[in-house]
Amino acid sequence: MWCTMDVTTIRHRQLLDYMTGPGALPLIRAALKSAPALPPSVGKSGYRYLTDYEVASWKVSSTHARPNAGASVTYRVNLVGRGEPLKVTTVASTESVPRGSSMMLRCDPRMIEPDAEDTTPIPINVWTFPHDPHLAGLPWAADRAAITETLSVKDPRLETVVYRPTRRAMIKISEGGAVHSWVKVLKPRKAQALLDTIGVLEGSEFPFAPMLAHPAAGIIVQAHGVGRPLANLISREPYNAARMFGQIKEVLDALPDQVADLPRQKSWTDRRAHYAKAISQSLPDLTPAVNHMMRTINALVDEDQTPVPTHGDFFEANLLTDGSKITTVLDLDSMGPGTRADDYACLLAHVSVLPFLSPRRWVSAPSTEPWRTRLDQFLPGKRCPSYPESETVLEAWRLKAEREVPAADLYARCAAVTLSLASSASLMWGEGEARARFARAQWWAELARDSE
Repeated sequence: MWCTMDVTTIRHRQLLDYMTGPGALPLIRAALKSAPALPPSVGKSGYRYLTDYEVASWKVSSTHARPNAGASVTYRVNLVGRGEPLKVTTVASTESVPRGSSMMLRCDPRMIEPDAEDTTPIPINVWTFPHDPHLAGLPWAADRAAITETLSVKDPRLETVVYRPTRRAMIKISEGGAVHSWVKVLKPRKAQALLDTIGVLEGSEFPFAPMLAHPAAGIIVQAHGVGRPLANLISREPYNAARMFGQIKEVLDALPDQVADLPRQKSWTDRRAHYAKAISQSLPDLTPAVNHMMRTINALVDEDQTPVPTHGDFFEANLLTDGSKITTVLDLDSMGPGTRADDYACLLAHVSVLPFLSPRRWVSAPSTEPWRTRLDQFLPGKRCPSYPESETVLEAWRLKAEREVPAADLYARCAAVTLSLASSASLMWGEGEARARFARAQWWAELARDSE
């Protein structure tokens, strides 16, 4: 039976430290025990269950923490049996799942926080990929035979590109070395909303990847988009990227008017209180600064605007280009009524954190680095080497965007989106990236105040 304890009374950082440290191996073994029998086609060992193998090694693949929802960890596990290796992915999560849909363990809070006052056991659910309790379509999406039968793809290669436990997954399908299509797996209600959105876009001039199949509830297969991510252009040809704002506006203008009639979905700015709470839980010392920023955002965001069609998750990784024109816009899940500033803020906020990506790859910033003084405010002396002049692109787009929409409202929304990015930064490699993103959010909030 599920207990009613609010697991956020133990801070997410401590919970994740336990789930990625001393608690990991017991959770992994429990997940293996919960897995169904293996199909005859798996290996030559003759083993029927994952527990017949031994755990040779494991590593954390990803961590996720959401205030008022829970924390999840995915593990890449290397098994060995009779000399035969096998790789699997297991999950441990404190998020709520349907009763009986996974194996549940009960963890003593004092194992996570020795001084915990509430000793009610914390339930942790475990499972093996693709048997996610909330994503019933995931086993189909991971089945090569099912893919072949539905899409007529010969010898498909499947790669899980995105997996957010209990929420969504994206699987890339390749054929003969070329990407063929993408399978998006969602909760059935979310998938139906996406189908409705695709129906609205069909026949319009908005560039999107068409749907190829809808084999079951919660599963949508879309064609591979035409072009390369705009992020690549920002990385390799920043001055060409800086001239793309006209294309960005043109694509948003191409959204059909009917998009504004779709059900309203909360924007990143609408969810700012959620992300503020997440930052305070992960990095408690930032709480006073978070509260100050929230007061600024709340005062300057214009909530009383006529809704217009919006993409909802409009940033450089979702925009494909041929180098001079945006050819495909990806990730249509968040479309609906909003403000144009929502889409511009999403784009600007994401570009503004590019210098802080991939902490494992940070290099020393050269003395001749463009925008050195500004960037050192956020991350002194270190940078992601992939985007050496992203700040040039940011400035070009920022100045164009503030001519399209009121600046104070725009920058307040940029602060809110960047706050969300700070809350989602993985703490696996330390706190540097999250703190740099938060400092950038403060910078946006200051711009908003100065633009009032």
